[in-house]
Amino acid sequence: MSQATLNSLAMLKVSIDQGGDYLEYLRPFILQVLVDHLPAPITDDVITNHLKTDYGLAIPQRTVQVLLKRISRSGILKKAEGIYQITKQLPDPGIATGKAEAERHILAIISGLRNFCTSREVPALGEDEAVNALCEFLSEFSIPCLRAYLRGTAIPDLQGKQHARIVLVSHYVVYLQKNDPERFESLMILLQGHMLANGLLCPDLQNAPKSYKGVTFYLDTPLLVQHLGLEGEAKKYATEELIELVSNLGATVATFSHSREELDRVINGAANHIDSPDGRGAIIFEARKSGTTRSDLLLVAGQVDEALASAGIAVETTPAYERAFQIDERAFENVLDDEVSYYNKFAKTYDVNSIRSIYVLRRGQSPYTVEKCRAVLVTSNSAFSRAAFEYGKQHTESREVSSVITDFGLANMAWLKAPMGAPSLPKIELLAYAYAALRPSMALLNKYLGEIDRLERQGTITPRDHQLLRSSTLAQEELTLLTLGEETSLTEQTISETLSRVTEEIKGEEAAKFQRERISHQKTQERLEAARTEKEALQKRLFWKCRKKAQYCALSISTFVALILVSGVVFGGLRVRTTNQILWWFVLFFTIILALMTLANLIWGVTVLFCHRAVESRCLTHFLKQESKATGLEFGGM
Repeated sequence: MSQATLNSLAMLKVSIDQGGDYLEYLRPFILQVLVDHLPAPITDDVITNHLKTDYGLAIPQRTVQVLLKRISRSGILKKAEGIYQITKQLPDPGIATGKAEAERHILAIISGLRNFCTSREVPALGEDEAVNALCEFLSEFSIPCLRAYLRGTAIPDLQGKQHARIVLVSHYVVYLQKNDPERFESLMILLQGHMLANGLLCPDLQNAPKSYKGVTFYLDTPLLVQHLGLEGEAKKYATEELIELVSNLGATVATFSHSREELDRVINGAANHIDSPDGRGAIIFEARKSGTTRSDLLLVAGQVDEALASAGIAVETTPAYERAFQIDERAFENVLDDEVSYYNKFAKTYDVNSIRSIYVLRRGQSPYTVEKCRAVLVTSNSAFSRAAFEYGKQHTESREVSSVITDFGLANMAWLKAPMGAPSLPKIELLAYAYAALRPSMALLNKYLGEIDRLERQGTITPRDHQLLRSSTLAQEELTLLTLGEETSLTEQTISETLSRVTEEIKGEEAAKFQRERISHQKTQERLEAARTEKEALQKRLFWKCRKKAQYCALSISTFVALILVSGVVFGGLRVRTTNQILWWFVLFFTIILALMTLANLIWGVTVLFCHRAVESRCLTHFLKQESKATGLEFGGM
């Protein structure tokens, strides 16, 4: 994997998008290919191969077809018998400047990752290995399980993908967020570029409705847990931002009553095991880290309904069984067993019930887009999403749009509809994923706990050391860094090193000084974050305000144009004759407008809907520029 992929993703970052068309961000790349290679013949297949070779981006031919057609309208290209030819001087695409800036960001990230490995005494990475690690990490931010929209990633297929490198980059992300804001912003540019590249994987997404009106997104139990903050602030913020964004886009957010029931079971189960040495799971991990007690968890359980209601999450009664719309639950359970490892014996039953409920709500529909699917389950479990997608290929209700999509998949699609309406969403999603990766897997944790029990029995470690290694969340974080999440890397030496690091952190004379400096630094960052959050909140409010004004403006103009066309049809069709000169001129005017619009439609495919969207886009750009001038806010640089 070359550095070209990362450079290209950085160049694809959302820069000054004031209601524009994100497919246009691919235009400079295609023009540069034409300038550099002067291919003959020019076909979408040839351009696609050059994009992959020159820029490391795996863009579908369909997307390239759309852009070549758009470029030809400007007169640069001419199509004959399915092949394009250059007809005039090619303009300068301006790639060079953007490429230089992108390389600066990427080199800073790569060198920082390599230095991070050296400073934390983990295996060193060469430059190519660092590039591969970053690409593997980014490939996790893809949108799977939507046949009609997006699948996979714009990053070409990675050979020998290693989970250990993903864990390593996650540690690096958290380190940058706490200690190096400048490089963290460079990483954000990379992630935003990747999210935009996800949109390029399917040009049909550009023509989808700009809202989710009529769609209900049902959150599964793990997302409800995250929304309550029981798995940490990062995941809580990510869920809150997603709910706010899709709600602003007209969607309804709900959960099934059986998921509400499962939520009670999960919270109470964690409360009952929080003080037990055998307590496991994300809720217990976060509770021990934050100092949450059993009473705190029980209090949260008692206030769930109020918390869901205040967030606008409706609890809807689980649909009754209807034979005509039921899934083969036994067959689906077999698919789940292949994809998902369940530690809770009741979880599979709840998941099957959720899928069954979505099929009932779709009632024989065959939706082609999420915007038309009526109901969909949103989960944070990508394996569960894959299982539902594989099973759904056999059924018309879910063949094109899976019954289950991931929270990141939905966040990415919704963000592409209105990136300025949720400017902080990419950052929140990045941190939520990175922090989650710092937690050891259940298999690694079980092996770790068994190993420290053995070492205590042998007298290799003291009972106090054993207690520290078992209960300290810092020990578990150091464990994931030393093993990079791999069970095979867990040895007696690894545990000894973990104990040494934790002891130094807790007992060292410099610990108190470091803590004071960290608190001071954290307060500074909190002040900066508060100022940034306030700015982003204002930006969001102004964007949605401008968007609504643009919609009203476009609707008014479209209504006026429609009246003119109808009048042209009426007056022209009835061949109105009159001696009144004013009325006669009106008849002539309406008839001419009708003829021109008909001609435009025949030649360029211009429709009232096309004009409506164009007017709305221009109005939005105009209103945003006005607000930018009045407030001094930059709506583009995200």
